[in-house]
Amino acid sequence: MTNGVRTAAAVAVTALALSVLGSCGGQSPYCAEVEQNTPVLDTFLAKRTDAAFAGYARAATAISKVAPSSSDRQWSALAAATREVVAAHRDVGLAVQDLKDKDARAALSTADVTKLNGAYDTFNATRDERKAVVADVKKTCDIPLK
Repeated sequence: MTNGVRTAAAVAVTALALSVLGSCGGQSPYCAEVEQNTPVLDTFLAKRTDAAFAGYARAATAISKVAPSSSDRQWSALAAATREVVAAHRDVGLAVQDLKDKDARAALSTADVTKLNGAYDTFNATRDERKAVVADVKKTCDIPLK
């Protein structure tokens, strides 16, 4: 084989390999994780229950582990803040869904209220992070989150 033929053969093999690899799971781990968690992410804050918040925390945690540098800090902050809400509710013995119950809230101690307020303050402070990850997912993965 001449050098020109070898070069052409090498280019053809490389192009074939790239097309095969590109069609086999060409989605990044980040986009795959987001896609897998889209049903949970699309209900974010629509459901205010222990199970829903635990699901939000699990989804954000899983995504934060594979997120690119453009959004890993935001996903991590969102995961931590959501886990904090879940933990605070568990610690005070009040389910997220029972926050609407006036009698249940009245039974909380001052320390319990302070703990819940702190967790929600931390969570509410992630507003910019929530906007950033939605924009990043749209830009990076072309997945529109609600």
